[in-house]
Amino acid sequence: MEDMIGKIIQMDKEARESLTKANQLKIDAERKISDIKEQRRNEYIDKARTNIKILEKEEKVKAAVKLKIIENTYEQKYSRIEKVYYDNKDKWIQAIVDRVIQK
Repeated sequence: MEDMIGKIIQMDKEARESLTKANQLKIDAERKISDIKEQRRNEYIDKARTNIKILEKEEKVKAAVKLKIIENTYEQKYSRIEKVYYDNKDKWIQAIVDRVIQK
């Protein structure tokens, strides 16, 4: 009888140890999952930041090209206006003076 009680106590002790180990394994697995999740999140954020930097550089280049085109267009138009002005300024001045004098 005492032998049976000893076996029951021993089995209970082993069951508690197994339960403790199982709980510890569960906690360890949850921590590992959490660590992996955090690592993946950080990797994703780093990759996104890298992509943003690349896109930012590309957009700056595109903007610089568009700006250069606009500046060139402006310079061409300004040159044409200036040429028309210098070609015709004396005529325009004379036309204005003639109109003033005729009235």
